[in-house]
Amino acid sequence: ARRLGRGAVHIHTDPHEYGRRRSTTNSAVHWRAVCQTHVARMSAAADTTATADSVTAISVRVTPPQMVWPLRHEVMWPSKPLEYVVIPGDEDAATSRHFGLFLLDKDEPVSVVSLFWERREGQGVDESVAQFRKFCTRVSHQQKGYGTLLLERLVADARAGGAKSLWCNARVEQAGYYRKLGLSDVPGRAFEKDGQRYVIMEMPLRRPTAREK
Repeated sequence: ARRLGRGAVHIHTDPHEYGRRRSTTNSAVHWRAVCQTHVARMSAAADTTATADSVTAISVRVTPPQMVWPLRHEVMWPSKPLEYVVIPGDEDAATSRHFGLFLLDKDEPVSVVSLFWERREGQGVDESVAQFRKFCTRVSHQQKGYGTLLLERLVADARAGGAKSLWCNARVEQAGYYRKLGLSDVPGRAFEKDGQRYVIMEMPLRRPTAREK
């Protein structure tokens, strides 16, 4: 069990869906450890007077791209047509994976994020560097820790898949949040798109071996 804000939350995950083109055993164990760490951190800061009526169960799982598009549109670019939030590679299963956090009494996710690997011409998919994009949480469910838990799942998945680093294009006003999660600004890599200012941020996922250096 875990607690977010005023409500206790039970986490349900499917270890058989976890991992990417490799054994899932270590990944599933790591993901349980991530959940336990997050539970302890959030519970320490939470009100402990929640009643049974406030208990909510959640599920973090891989979803098809069509499942993440509506929430992307609703939260990130509501003034644009839905097609605006559909990005190249969304439907390429070899280079992308989409995650959703669901309340178990709901059919639609309340938080979504997508993980991408680069496809290099003539070399296949490069799994050493991963990017996450279109990370968002429904406004009514923000500030409850859902998005952080979802992103921690993505980080664990990228690491298990062999990525050495993870990066994103962060909206400037959200950069502080990402810094708390361990990402750092890439100097000189700020830019603007459609009136929105961004900064590129990244984090290492594992230390290179002596042979890789």
